[in-house]
Amino acid sequence: MNKIDLHIHTNISDGLLSPEKVAFTAKKNGCDVIAITDHERVKDYRALEEKYNIRIIPGIEFNTSETNLHILGYAIEDIVAMTDRMKSLMLQNEIVCFEVIKRMQQDGFDISKEKIEEYLRQIGINFDIMDKRKIVKYLIHKGYSNSIIETYNKLIGKGQKYYVPNKKISPQDIIKLITSCGGISVLAHPKTLGLDDENLYIAIKRLKEYGLTGIEVINGKIDNNMFEKYKKIAMQLDLLETVGSDFHEEKIDSIGIEVDEKMYTGLVKKLIRTKN
Repeated sequence: MNKIDLHIHTNISDGLLSPEKVAFTAKKNGCDVIAITDHERVKDYRALEEKYNIRIIPGIEFNTSETNLHILGYAIEDIVAMTDRMKSLMLQNEIVCFEVIKRMQQDGFDISKEKIEEYLRQIGINFDIMDKRKIVKYLIHKGYSNSIIETYNKLIGKGQKYYVPNKKISPQDIIKLITSCGGISVLAHPKTLGLDDENLYIAIKRLKEYGLTGIEVINGKIDNNMFEKYKKIAMQLDLLETVGSDFHEEKIDSIGIEVDEKMYTGLVKKLIRTKN
């Protein structure tokens, strides 16, 4: 068996480990290939590859305009173009976040941009552009909610008092963007779509028509009893099967998914580009 992990978050977005600590931990755990897939961010990790003798696939995760539909992008070649597009989107959504904070302040919540920034720095999360994930972490820290789901369901999610909609990109446009930057698009954790078997197949078939390349058949954050179902859909639609831990922090996650030689070889062949 080989270990690989194609869904890892660092403190560049909402994970708690630095990219270097992720590379070190992955190698220690027996992984020779990983993908760092921070939200709306992608970077070149060739220096870490050389330092830790590990292959790091340039990746990214998108929250699309469709509820609970996330798309992973792998093997991004034009990192500059992707970064420019994502920074523009993140700056638009930073304005949305400031409005959320303003509304909560007006109702007496102990919250501000500065207080969120201070807390995130204390726990080691990168702070450059505000996003809702950072607001959620702060609200949980302050005791206003007990979990991510509760924060959205009671405070800042759709239909709640402090909800302000983010600017989002459609799945079709995200897949086009990934392709235009030389990458490969994969549906993340399909279970979160909450669809029955028939409608899940229809949804993934539609994404395939947009240019989707693969589907995540194992995700460490969800019940993987659906593995055979996702594998069957992947075979029916001729989609690449990927696996990942959806790693965010060591207390609750572990880097590395065991796969057989056939899957490992296929993923490596498809996702790893020749180094420049």
